[in-house]
Amino acid sequence: MPFIVRDGYGPGEQPPVGLQNAVCCGVHDLGMQPGFGGEEQHKLVILFETEAQRTQGDWAGNRFVISKTYTASLNEKATLSKDLESWRGRAFTAEERAGFDLETVIGKPCTLNLIEKTTQKGKVMVVIGSILPHLKDSAKLTPQNPPTYMPKWIKQLMAKSAEEEPESTIDNSEVPF
Repeated sequence: MPFIVRDGYGPGEQPPVGLQNAVCCGVHDLGMQPGFGGEEQHKLVILFETEAQRTQGDWAGNRFVISKTYTASLNEKATLSKDLESWRGRAFTAEERAGFDLETVIGKPCTLNLIEKTTQKGKVMVVIGSILPHLKDSAKLTPQNPPTYMPKWIKQLMAKSAEEEPESTIDNSEVPF
């Protein structure tokens, strides 16, 4: 079951459903988090700004920020792999699967298919159904938020993960794009 999260827009204000012109505005490593079957899994979140803007509250006039959380895996069956391939319009090569720098997607345009989902508690939410290549006839967006933008809920998850796991000794400096 996917772990769907969203950036704190209020219950009365959600992005419009359907195809939305968007741009990736952030990628964050969440560390080890509860995953499938309650097992700890390495998770990450990708943030997108949509062309649609909020109309209510303190954030009126700003773009909606919507996110999707993934297990950090490029296995061909992994949702992250499928979404990135859909976005890129091509499959990963064996070399790319061995090490892909996810931060390269920041600032890249795309088209999001936003859909309504009903939670187990009966609340209707708008979530990312799929990520598609940027439509050629639509404007290419650039992120309005600075590269350091991180919603509070991401900071909280990262802090929780840091409290629970030992410091990593993995050297990622040699990972190819």
